[in-house]
Formats: sequence, C-alpha cells, structure tokens
Amino acid sequence: PFLVDKLVGKDKSSEGAAAYGQLQSFFMVIQAIGSLGFGTLLDRYGARVGFLVNFIACAASYTLLANTDSMTMLFLSKVPGVGMAGFLCAQTSVSQVTYPGPERIKALGRLTTAYTIGGTVGPYLGGWLGLQGDYLFSAKIAAVGSLFAAVLSCFLPGGRVAHTKVDAKEGKTDKDDADAKPTSTQNSWLKNAILVWELVGSLILVKLATSTANSMASSTQSQVLKNQLNFSEADLGLFLSCEFAFGGFANGFLLGPVTALLGGKSESVVKNCILCMALGYSGLALLQAEMLGLVVTAAPALAQTYSFVGITMILSIFRYSLSTSITAESTHIVPENLKGTLMGIEHSTFAAARIATPTIGIKILTMGGPGVLYACCSSVFFVVGSLWVLLAGRFLRRPKSS
Repeated sequence: PFLVDKLVGKDKSSEGAAAYGQLQSFFMVIQAIGSLGFGTLLDRYGARVGFLVNFIACAASYTLLANTDSMTMLFLSKVPGVGMAGFLCAQTSVSQVTYPGPERIKALGRLTTAYTIGGTVGPYLGGWLGLQGDYLFSAKIAAVGSLFAAVLSCFLPGGRVAHTKVDAKEGKTDKDDADAKPTSTQNSWLKNAILVWELVGSLILVKLATSTANSMASSTQSQVLKNQLNFSEADLGLFLSCEFAFGGFANGFLLGPVTALLGGKSESVVKNCILCMALGYSGLALLQAEMLGLVVTAAPALAQTYSFVGITMILSIFRYSLSTSITAESTHIVPENLKGTLMGIEHSTFAAARIATPTIGIKILTMGGPGVLYACCSSVFFVVGSLWVLLAGRFLRRPKSS
C-alpha cells in the first residue's frame, strides 16, 4: 500500500486505498484465468514444465515491478501473473504422491509450511527496504531469485508424477494407477472441468464462499494496520512475516492435533473450522466497533494492537485447517489424472473470490469502518456453517471401493 500511496500521492489517502483494492482485483482476474489453463498443463506435461513456466512468469512480473514509475506500469507488472502458479504445482504434486486421509492432510500442511518460509522473510525484508525509501529494490532481488529457481526447476523429474508406494490394504501400487492412460489427455478441458464440478462442485462452492469473506478481511488488513493501528512500513512487514511464520508453524506442527481436536473426519473438521472463523471475525468486529461503544477508547494503544494481532493469529490456524481439509477431501474424490484440473479450478475459484472482494472490502471499510467489515465476514461464515450442517451429508460423495 505504501508504493500505491507514493504513485497516487500521499495526500490522497482515499484514492490510494481505492487504487490498492483495484490493483488486487486486477491481479486476481489474471490469476483466475491463468489457473484454469495451468491445471491442464500439469495434467499433460507434469510439474517440471509447470514450475519452469511459473518462475519465468515471476521473473517477468518482478522485472516490470522493479521499473514501475506509474500506476499504469504497476498494473502492467501484474499481467505475467497469468503464469504464476507455483503453489498450484506443488499441491498437485503432493496430491499425486500421497494417500487420502491424515497422510495427505499432513503433507499439504507441511507444504504450506515450506511455502511460508519465503513469506516470512519476504515481507519483513521488503518492509525494511521500503523503510529505507526504495520500494522497488526488493522487486529486483525477487526477479533474480525467480530466474535462479527457473534454472533449478529444469532438474526436476519430467512428465506426470508416478509413485510406487504399496497400498497395504489393497495390495497394489500407485504406479499402476499412474500408468493408466490419462483421460485428461483424451477429453477436452471443458469435459474434464464438468466432471470435476459434478464430483466436488459443492466443496468448491464452500471454498469460494469462505474465501470471499477471508479475502475481504485480508485485502483490507494492511489498510487497517496502517490507518487504524498506525503501523509503519517496518511494522507492517514484521506483522506479515509473523503471520506467515505462525501459519507455517501451525501447518507443520499443529494441523494434525487441531484436525483431531476438531473431529478428525473432514465433515466435522470443516464444520468446526467454519464456526471458529465466524466467532473469530465476530471478536474482531466487537474489538473495532467504535460506533457501538464496544471499544474502550481510553485503552492503551498497545493493548488494542495485541488484541487485534492475537485474534488474527488464531484465525490463521483455522483458515489454513479449513482450506487444507477441503483440498484433501476434494483430491480424494476426483480421479488421479484430473488432479491438476481440480487444483487449477480450486485456485481459479480462490482467485475469483478475490476479484471483486478487495474493492468491496475497501468500500465497506471506508464507509462503515473495520467493525462493519468484520461483522460482514462473520455473517458469511455463520451462513455457510448453517448450510454445511444441513446439507454436507448429501454432497460429500466418495468414490466406491474397487
């Protein structure tokens, strides 16, 4: 948000907030379009090609960003995002080499932990560099790192992932399934997408609805921290780093225990995660609802900041658990050779949820303040949770045992 303010003009804070929301929405349009095709690319050509395309796109995006001197150039730097899908590549690969159930949930959690290592160091370093006055130097470093990663991706195994782990219960190997002719290369993308939607469309819609609420909160979080809690560039970078680090720790070490605590089975875990998210956003709404007189304005600023940060960190545990549980369930249901298409649709859905919601979130924040914003997020989770309790048993379809 500080770069946007600099390009728009620091004396135009409302315009800067609106431009920041529009920028995020534009990037999500690019991601939504790119993810759909990227899933099919993974089904056909495998992770090596996928990672190579991803890191080349990253390098192009960061190179453009490093040379940005206007809002037009900043928007243009987001266009290569059509090929930025590194996490999609990694999730697809993990889903292909693990069995459904606890093993896959833990593996997906650890993958997120690995992903958050960069997310922990990056925002803090970017915030520190921004505090020095150069908002673009970090983009130059990221461009070089992306090119290096593209070179490393050339050494990954080629083709689709095949694994030979023996299933003790059925006495067969996963390689037997992987060697079968993939229908994804025989059918059109549209037919494959329709099949995926028939199998797990309801789960994807749940992810869309919850992602919409989370997107409104996350896309405005920087504005709340900067304007309501008076965070500096370094403070904001440190907070984002801590949030990523805590999310990574939760996925790597707490996901298994939390999943067991929330019921173990996917249906119970998703229901309880949604309930906890609804209550968490209600807490943030009460904390920020100044017009309802629920905030003690005389309370020390540090106490208000710690309360906000604490609830946000707790929410991150359930947000990751919810997302991982839905992904684990959906990859259990769809055929092996359509997992790339599935992950592409999931990521596209997540991006679609973030197309309009940043602008909507900024608008709600500007008009009603943080309290109203978080109350809206809480309402979405309460509605989705109610529908899940009533209808989950009908649409959680599992494949028949062979």
